[in-house]
Amino acid sequence: MEHNFQNLIKLIEEKTGFKCHSYKERPLTRRIRVRMRALGLSEFSQYYDYLNKNPEELKKLINTITINLSYFFRNFETFEYIKTDILPEFAKNEKVILWSAGCAQGEEAYSLAMIAAETAITGKTIIYATDIDDDALNKAEQGIYPVTAFQYTPSEYLKKYFVKYNGDYKIKDDTKSIVKFFHLDLFDNFPYGPCDLIMCRNVLIYMSRDAQSELVRRFYETLRPGGYLVIGKVELLLGIPEAKFFNIVNRAERVYQKIAL
Repeated sequence: MEHNFQNLIKLIEEKTGFKCHSYKERPLTRRIRVRMRALGLSEFSQYYDYLNKNPEELKKLINTITINLSYFFRNFETFEYIKTDILPEFAKNEKVILWSAGCAQGEEAYSLAMIAAETAITGKTIIYATDIDDDALNKAEQGIYPVTAFQYTPSEYLKKYFVKYNGDYKIKDDTKSIVKFFHLDLFDNFPYGPCDLIMCRNVLIYMSRDAQSELVRRFYETLRPGGYLVIGKVELLLGIPEAKFFNIVNRAERVYQKIAL
């Protein structure tokens, strides 16, 4: 099985450029098997052959590997802390750059846009939102969401920043306009730095320790001195050597600040 699995991983990386080796093997294997079960396949060798004969399956596989269900204002306390304790610091900046890294269908990025609109930085903020799932990016750019995406959203935000649209909700153009979506692998260079704040939640937990180190180093290099990194509530930089370049400023919300060396 090990040989067949490694051959499969090599094929996926060669065909898509997706860096499977950066991810922990157990969750990666589990998500590959989701696609295999959908096709009625039980062996990695069978799936290898199927991918070679059906290249359109590769997109479905990558979407399955990277899927991350999200909601607006997931972990609301995190966004409230950013709004009240971090964003006001940027009021004197000429421009403010925020990065939603691994943005899925855009809920996190638009949540940042809404809290930016509630502060003095609204007119000079650009939010870059990146992912490797093109289907998710397309949905994010449309800005249309079902009511189930708003279970953590304050009602006043829903009324202020969205309009009803065929039974769903569509984000208003003035809020949408400050969010720029594009395809980017997290291990490729981010072209629009330095950033004032990076949100990358529930990504590190799926990565190998070496990949975690590389990604945290990349975030450090992309942040301006004193910039902030926000990770998932179930994640910590504990044990990652590059953590020495950050101070934790809010442990509960997993907010780190780049040390100005």
